[in-house]
Amino acid sequence: MSSIFNALHIGYSGLKTSQVAIDTVGHNIANAENPYYTRQRVSIDPRTPLNTVPGDVGLGAKVTQIVRIHDEFVYKRLKDSSASSEYNQLRQDVLDQVSSYFPEIDKNGIYNGMQDYFNAWNDFAKNSDDSSLKINLAEQTRIFTSTIRETRDKLDELQKSLDDRLKTNIDEINRIGKDIAELNARINANEAGGNNANDLRDQRDKLELTLSKLIDVSVSKGELSSNTTVDSNLRESGSDYNLNIGGASFVDGATYHPIILDKTAEGSQYSSLYYERQDGEKFDITNYIKTGEVGAILSLRGSDYDQNLGKFTNGDIQNIIDELDSFANSLIVNTNNLYASHATTQMDGSTQIDPQNTLSNSDLPINEGSFYVKVYDIDGNEVAKREITLTKDMTFEDIAAQFSVEQDDNADNLGTNDIDDYLSASASNIFQISMNTDKANSGYTFAIEEKDPDNPTLFAGALGLERFLDGDDATNISLESSLDKDPTKISGNSAPVAGDNTLANSMVELQYKKVDFYINGTDKPYSTDTLGGFFRMSVTGVADVTASAHTMNETSKALLNSVVDEFDSISKVDIDEEMTNLMKYQTGYQASAKVITTIDQMIQTLLGMKQ
Repeated sequence: MSSIFNALHIGYSGLKTSQVAIDTVGHNIANAENPYYTRQRVSIDPRTPLNTVPGDVGLGAKVTQIVRIHDEFVYKRLKDSSASSEYNQLRQDVLDQVSSYFPEIDKNGIYNGMQDYFNAWNDFAKNSDDSSLKINLAEQTRIFTSTIRETRDKLDELQKSLDDRLKTNIDEINRIGKDIAELNARINANEAGGNNANDLRDQRDKLELTLSKLIDVSVSKGELSSNTTVDSNLRESGSDYNLNIGGASFVDGATYHPIILDKTAEGSQYSSLYYERQDGEKFDITNYIKTGEVGAILSLRGSDYDQNLGKFTNGDIQNIIDELDSFANSLIVNTNNLYASHATTQMDGSTQIDPQNTLSNSDLPINEGSFYVKVYDIDGNEVAKREITLTKDMTFEDIAAQFSVEQDDNADNLGTNDIDDYLSASASNIFQISMNTDKANSGYTFAIEEKDPDNPTLFAGALGLERFLDGDDATNISLESSLDKDPTKISGNSAPVAGDNTLANSMVELQYKKVDFYINGTDKPYSTDTLGGFFRMSVTGVADVTASAHTMNETSKALLNSVVDEFDSISKVDIDEEMTNLMKYQTGYQASAKVITTIDQMIQTLLGMKQ
């Protein structure tokens, strides 16, 4: 049976309900500028009524729960869009930096240096005995090769800086993972009694969103629940929680398993990402990371490390480095191959070899074919000539043996004026060809010339037998050390005859010839083009990948902005709406207070009747 005190309690329940609602509105307003805060709403239901005749008598209202207006589906899209945006932003920033290393306009950069280099050869070819032209050629070569080295060094440093950034990001990822696990423990404890740990869930969502910007994550939170009586957009996750990175369980409830950063290979300066199971076994998850900052770092730096090659086999920066190395190597090999036609008394290779290794197993850009070994007397007359044949199944020892075979090179039935009478060749850790001492003292010299210049064997150039350029790639390309010290030693002739400019003209023609470019020691050329054509192709590739990064970044930003707008429309605090609710609950509070005042007067009336 209803009583006057029930009516008093009804008013009191209204006060309490309005007070909780006003507190919630105030909490929303206080956090309106917090980008990670989700607006909250009170769910108000009637108390269980008294069942009487002629009908149920209400006992007031109660707050059944305080819920946050959160749509897990939209939130997942927000995380995915944020990961994609961070990925594309970092790629754009880094590739913009890479593009600045190739300023092939305004008479700067490698291509301009190459033009000046070949122009210097062209000037030298006009008078190959002029010492001033030799000095100019040496200076242009220094400038050209130093530009190549400096560009390579910048790319190396950028690649290393990305690896350092990777380490910093992994430290932050592990810290966030630990914090999420601790929050999960608190959330489970708070919600064990049926309450909603709204602010703790907001903190966890903040960490999840931050984590998704760093690395691609997959999160499972159990079954979703909705409550359209509170808000049609409310889709909240359950209490179960599992966060995966690269297919490995990173956070499982209140337990987290850190990502381990370890060297990609013994002696490597770069790191890979590993997941360590409880039994101590490690799994490489590097190639499973595709988005976020870490995904961008790996796509730029490289993720597949080849221990034999000592470098990555993928990655945008590594690809650019490989092409620059290939350009420098082809320049070195083809230049030195031509320079071997310069007559001398001694050729010592600069490339380490295994004398019993076949050409097919040497990883050197040596082609099948033939080249000539020529001997000149002191007056520059050709006195001996022999064809040396190369096949892929020959060893370096087999090739060296061809120099000492007794045969009548001159077809004059004399056994004292053939190549084997002038020269000796050996293959140990390097390939060497030497003029016999007595012949050298008598002014005899020798040179190597290709039988078919349009299809060269590149034997002399690949082994560095007679060098104009030192080095083997973009890291160490330079003017040959003795020529750098004394440029007047530079030769423009083949036969030791004053005024001969055959070699210098061949160097000038090199810029117009198509040559092979190799990457990663492959048997087949990566490309066949002129030196200028290959470099332009490489620079165009840098420009294309940078332009693509800009396009992808603009697209991902537009998508992110769209998702942010949708997310904010659901979860962000609207001050106007909160002020409306505040007035509504304030009015309810005042009305409940009026009920209590009225009941108090009724009680006073009853007490007065008793007197």
